[in-house]
Amino acid sequence: MSFSSEWLALREPVDHAARSKKIARKLAEQLAGKNPARITDIGSGTGSTIRAMRPFLGDDVQWHLTDNDDALMDLARNEAGGSETAFTIADLSHSLDPLFSKPADVITTSAFLDLVSLDWLEQLVSQVASRKLPFYAALTYDGRAMCKPELKRDGEVISAFNRHQQTDKGFGPALGPAAADTAIRLFEQAGYQVTSARSDWEGTANHKEFQKMLLEGWAMAAIETEPVQEASFKTWFLERLRLIENGEATLMVGHKDFLAVPA
Repeated sequence: MSFSSEWLALREPVDHAARSKKIARKLAEQLAGKNPARITDIGSGTGSTIRAMRPFLGDDVQWHLTDNDDALMDLARNEAGGSETAFTIADLSHSLDPLFSKPADVITTSAFLDLVSLDWLEQLVSQVASRKLPFYAALTYDGRAMCKPELKRDGEVISAFNRHQQTDKGFGPALGPAAADTAIRLFEQAGYQVTSARSDWEGTANHKEFQKMLLEGWAMAAIETEPVQEASFKTWFLERLRLIENGEATLMVGHKDFLAVPA
């Protein structure tokens, strides 16, 4: 599964504001003394993780970005200035080997784990643990969402969207909202110490285009899940669109960050 560069650009400032500073600082502490620190990032997109972590890690980092989307990786190449960066285009649904093709001090990912299956995640944790590598995951969707002002069908749309999040995104039946807690449990079972924190999106009147694209995606996913509700879900979206245009709408979308470190 891939995302448009337009969507990634709209969400980046919201992502960066949401990312847990506590967990980011713990990662920086974990990498202290590594000069340079070597980081392999999963599902890198346009390289947003580099930009998000620069205030915490500086530029003395060797990044290894991995993604299966050539166009997004081209954008990442253009925007990765200031850091030493390698790029690997790979479909990780078939093999995790590309992740470990370069030396790393930590494996990172952002807004990715909710797209993968339990089987895939178990393989990832097993391979990371076998190498005794720390693992940092940011912005994993956890199923909590709230729009204001409230509308009658908010709960129905969010429920249908959450069920859609558990469909196959290219890695088998996705964990969706259960992904972060599942990953934490698997790392703890592998002998890791895990620190976690919320990293919720906060969309305001300053994020109108972000809100529009996000809620359009919710409505489309909800309709795919419950086609008989198409008319009512489209009406819901149009009502939300009016509130956004008028500057009356805000939203919260729940995410979780965690850092897993070998005990």
